Amino acid sequence: MKNALLLLSIWVGIIVAAYVMVYWDGRIEPPLPMSVLEPASSTYVEPNGRFSLAFPLTWDVEETGTSVLLTDPSDEIEVTVSAVDESVPESALLVALGIVGADGPSEAIAVEEISPVGASERAVRIARPSADGSARYGLAYLYQGETIVLLVRGGDEALRERAADLELIEAGITVPAAAVEETEGAGEVEPVVEL
Repeated sequence: MKNALLLLSIWVGIIVAAYVMVYWDGRIEPPLPMSVLEPASSTYVEPNGRFSLAFPLTWDVEETGTSVLLTDPSDEIEVTVSAVDESVPESALLVALGIVGADGPSEAIAVEEISPVGASERAVRIARPSADGSARYGLAYLYQGETIVLLVRGGDEALRERAADLELIEAGITVPAAAVEETEGAGEVEPVVEL
């Protein structure tokens, strides 16, 4: 019995000493969870370098002519970003949101000044809730006589559920683009989408 207790004490001592050497001396840290190791977002750069934006890896990205369309995994939210030749960001947003017709705005509109991003000169936000449970809002950034419009459409519940993703997209826009890769030749640029 005494020998068994002595052997058990030696084994416990070895295990404790190994643990102390690995984790308590600071040379080796415990492993990180996989979610910390993998990037949570990717970056899109507009072909002409007018803007870039970060987006969640789970969202779909599609270039549609002069704009880029981001769609959430459930296809309930669409985010469209485009550059328009308009030097008044409020006007660009009212047109994009479908609020302005030939007769002007058909409802009272609340325009909120927000902090400009990158080198943009001004930034505004306009929201337009609707009676059918969907919501639309937009952000506009004025830069050198051109406005970058970010337009969000989706149901109220979907927008609440994906609020963190939308915050990433809104916070990740840069005007002008943060990084542009030039191709050989006539100075054209390619869109960069890291997936």
